Amino acid sequence: MKAWRLRANAQHAFRRPTLNELYRPFRQGANVTEANPALRTESITSGEVAIEHSFYRSPALPPNARPGSKPPPPAKFLTVGATAFWNDLHDAVGNVTIARGPGTFPIVGTLAAGGLGRQRLNLDRTRTQGVELSATWTASADLSFNAAALFNDATVRRASIAPALVGRQVAQVPRRSATLGATWNAPGKLTFTPRVRWIGRQFEDDENTLILGETVVADLGVNRPLTKNLSLFLTLENLTNARVETGRSADGVVNVGTPRLLLGGLRGSW
Repeated sequence: MKAWRLRANAQHAFRRPTLNELYRPFRQGANVTEANPALRTESITSGEVAIEHSFYRSPALPPNARPGSKPPPPAKFLTVGATAFWNDLHDAVGNVTIARGPGTFPIVGTLAAGGLGRQRLNLDRTRTQGVELSATWTASADLSFNAAALFNDATVRRASIAPALVGRQVAQVPRRSATLGATWNAPGKLTFTPRVRWIGRQFEDDENTLILGETVVADLGVNRPLTKNLSLFLTLENLTNARVETGRSADGVVNVGTPRLLLGGLRGSW
């Protein structure tokens, strides 16, 4: 029985640009994003350190226990943890603003009023660092709760192709988010897994001028095993039909994520 756990790791990895990033431009409303066949390979050096502590309690002896019976072993009922992480990314591929409409410009061509012209370019260096706090409470053998909060700082550290971006937040990375969930093994072999997610506001663009609003999303999963290898599942996503902003253009057009959605089916494993 160990109350404390420590974990640490470090790694170095790389990623080649995708075919879309290299060769496929696209248009979204009045905005144009051009591909770039000259993109360099991304590389990342990262590390994390985590600490976790578990609390135990000794279950009471059953009423019919014989005199002198050994008490059950202590059971874990609460675990709290914290993870600090650091990622240093070189040559990250980003959508960098290079023109604003109206007008005709090199690379991106003609832009309407309010339109933005972007190109996929390598940012010399970005850094993501922060901490994640988590907790799991086992209320009973059939019911447990979990919670997590993420504090995340992702900024551009060096950008020779666009010095004005240095110090700005990386696009579409929220600085704060949190989740709260539970698992209930109900009668009838049903398992319910409700979850609530809070996503803090974030920037849509590299220049940090377009804001995607914060949102709260509630989900519910239901699962029932039919055989050893087959189970029936039902998933309800975005129960409250919350508005989830996934994109925003300079001319005011807002893209939103999937509304209330119901999924169901059979899941097999072997």
